[in-house]
Amino acid sequence: MVIEALKNRADKPLPIGVTEKVAYGLGDFASCMLYVATQAFLMFYYTEYVGVNVGIVATIMLVSRLFDGFSDIFVGHLIERTESPYGKARAWILRMLVPYVLGATLLFSVPEGLTETAKLVYIFFSYNFAITVVYTAINLPYGAMSTMMTRDSYERSVIVIYRMVLAAAGNATITAVTMPLVNFYGNNTRAWTYTFLTIGLVGAAVFFVTFFFCHERIASPVPAPEQRDFKKAMKGLFANRYWLMLTLAMVFVVTSDVTFNTVNIYFCKYFLNDPELVGSYGLLVNAGRFSTMILLLPFMLKIAGKRNCLLMACVMLCLAMAIRFIFPHSVTAFYVTSLFYGFGQGFTWTTLFAMIPDTVEYGEYRDGERHEGYIYAGASFGTKVGAGLGPVLMGFVLDFGGYVPNAVEQTATASTAILWTSTVLPIAILALGIISMLGYKLDKEYPEIIKALDERKNATVEAE
Repeated sequence: MVIEALKNRADKPLPIGVTEKVAYGLGDFASCMLYVATQAFLMFYYTEYVGVNVGIVATIMLVSRLFDGFSDIFVGHLIERTESPYGKARAWILRMLVPYVLGATLLFSVPEGLTETAKLVYIFFSYNFAITVVYTAINLPYGAMSTMMTRDSYERSVIVIYRMVLAAAGNATITAVTMPLVNFYGNNTRAWTYTFLTIGLVGAAVFFVTFFFCHERIASPVPAPEQRDFKKAMKGLFANRYWLMLTLAMVFVVTSDVTFNTVNIYFCKYFLNDPELVGSYGLLVNAGRFSTMILLLPFMLKIAGKRNCLLMACVMLCLAMAIRFIFPHSVTAFYVTSLFYGFGQGFTWTTLFAMIPDTVEYGEYRDGERHEGYIYAGASFGTKVGAGLGPVLMGFVLDFGGYVPNAVEQTATASTAILWTSTVLPIAILALGIISMLGYKLDKEYPEIIKALDERKNATVEAE
């Protein structure tokens, strides 16, 4: 009976209830517990506790992005060919629960007493295991599952709003509890291991809730062997102009956001003299995200469309960082800009992830083939390129500026590097994201695309 209850139910009624929407959103809560940790704390842990060079670690993260490209395509390939009673994408959530705990723990478990070279080797392998392998293999199927839950564009947006609200909760949770947990466990290198073992166990339990309550409704059969033309699928993917625009936008938006968030704890420590303010930042940012997603976004999506909401949000983020640049030592300005930054984030993340499924239908309309796995693989790669480039850019700029770990006071050049990495650099990157989306018109074209796909389907049924 238990096994039957866990199986995918493609025959479930099409309306998606609140319980299933919340369960789906909890998947991003769990994802954030690992993803946000790499943004907000991993570089800090490496430099302040493990004692390795910030520039070398940044290089390791950059090189690791090359492996991410292969892992995303490989996992997308697995999704396309998965046959399981639990569904094509949903099955992978269950399969990756134990590796998720292991990856989160190993990431913050650099052994003490190693030489610096040995530490860097460990960092390379643990980082790639946790992010390149584990995070890809659980988060990419999780994202792809939304395209199989419904084909209604607005309902997808609503599902993604739940996802982003719970992601904000996960973001707030991880930023709020990490340093207190580290202090609770002893505030040393081993404390970080215990902290992320705890976080990994909680995240795996939350992911299981997503697996248990969510179901794939849109039939997407595994292609027959003679139809599995990888080169054709890749050609169609890169001919999907809206997917290309969206992937570029994701790279720039995520790079800007991760750069800002990675340097944020350094900004709190050396400009505001309190690294634990990063917890207040997380609470304020996520309060802003909650407010936007719950009160404004459902209304604004109907009025302005996803693309225009995204562009508006990018402008809001730029304004928040500009205010920080003008008042870098003001705690009041820090609080205000954190909240305002959250308002912008409430739009960016939700609209980006709500737009990805629409490009699946556009690709099906254009080429006659549906490729959720490859579409999400490309989008996931774009996200992780941004997530990798953020710490890399921050590390290079801080190293160039002469940043010294655990210094009582940084030099003027190092302080300038921290400030510019927290303001000017992410603003410039966001401007590129705005430019990449100027030609995006899928919001207007989508209803006609769905109509054409339905007509094709009906014609096929009648011919049979």
